[in-house]
Amino acid sequence: MRKLLARPTALLSPPAWNGLAITGHLGVLANSLSWPLWYSPGGPYPEWMLLKVVPLILPLRGLLHGRRRTHQWASFLTLPYIMGSIAAIYGFLASPRFTSGLDLVGAMVQLVLAGVMLAGCMYYAYATAGKELEEAGDSQSG
Repeated sequence: MRKLLARPTALLSPPAWNGLAITGHLGVLANSLSWPLWYSPGGPYPEWMLLKVVPLILPLRGLLHGRRRTHQWASFLTLPYIMGSIAAIYGFLASPRFTSGLDLVGAMVQLVLAGVMLAGCMYYAYATAGKELEEAGDSQSG
């Protein structure tokens, strides 16, 4: 079990981790767009909350091209979405309820997708860590 937690990159190849990161990223992007419009139209989230997708557009090109540095900083980008999901879940579970049941569904979906993006970005960067050093060493010696 310790080996599994210490090196989960052995479970999947780097392109698979990249695919998980992209899937989670596009899922969080789609969920963030649909939450104020579909999950709670006219609810506690106004339309200007659609602006929370703007930071998600920034790493899209680097994630699609498999750039390690983009994966590193994009993993930190998931943290506000995870915290917002937890706050929305707490807003439903604690009394008085500030959110509806559909908001709870949206928060759970966002929490799972942000977790997938976090794991994909983090372990892709970890799996490709030595390759950049090897490529730099080969170009200097050749």
